[in-house]
Amino acid sequence: MYRSFTETKFLCYKACLGSGIDVGRAQDISAGATSIGAYENSFFGLFPALITAPENNLHLKKNLSSRIAQFENVSAAQNGSFLVDCLQSTLFSQIHISVLDNAMLLAGICVHLAPELNVTLTINKNLAGRFFQNKVFADMRCLNSEKVEFVTLGISDNSEDELHELKPAYSLFIDDDTWKEIEHLAARTYVAENAESRIAGAGAGLTDND
Repeated sequence: MYRSFTETKFLCYKACLGSGIDVGRAQDISAGATSIGAYENSFFGLFPALITAPENNLHLKKNLSSRIAQFENVSAAQNGSFLVDCLQSTLFSQIHISVLDNAMLLAGICVHLAPELNVTLTINKNLAGRFFQNKVFADMRCLNSEKVEFVTLGISDNSEDELHELKPAYSLFIDDDTWKEIEHLAARTYVAENAESRIAGAGAGLTDND
């Protein structure tokens, strides 16, 4: 079924909260997912598993080269915002990742958070994507892998069009089963509809004073 960008972004945001993700990252993840989902709608089938994955703590390797960070395992949902922040702060110009659970979501977070940067993403030494000024240049077959290895996320001055610019869809096609799964996660944020919950402050209260 076709969904609007607004309803998809909001439902993904609520699903992130229902999965225990904090508000700030939930906003980044939902916006990034909606941005990149416009180029490959099938991505949403992976979304529930990405946001409910076990907690993943980043471990920065020692003996780093200047302005290059190295990480073993990266979760796009849990760590993506932090990695983009590192690039924006100029703390690092390149980030090397041994294993990344989903390149699509990381790409979406880059598009959302850092449109001012010319960010490149390589997978196993192959250029998979470039993101700049809300434009996406990508090899979708390479980018749309569920789990990838030997990933480099970096800032590039190269403006050559080595990849084709992709055109986003105007609406999102998300199948009913996937939508229901995301709705199920979002429902964890809802409270019971009863007098006790209203007394505690849920809803519009018990009386109508209009």
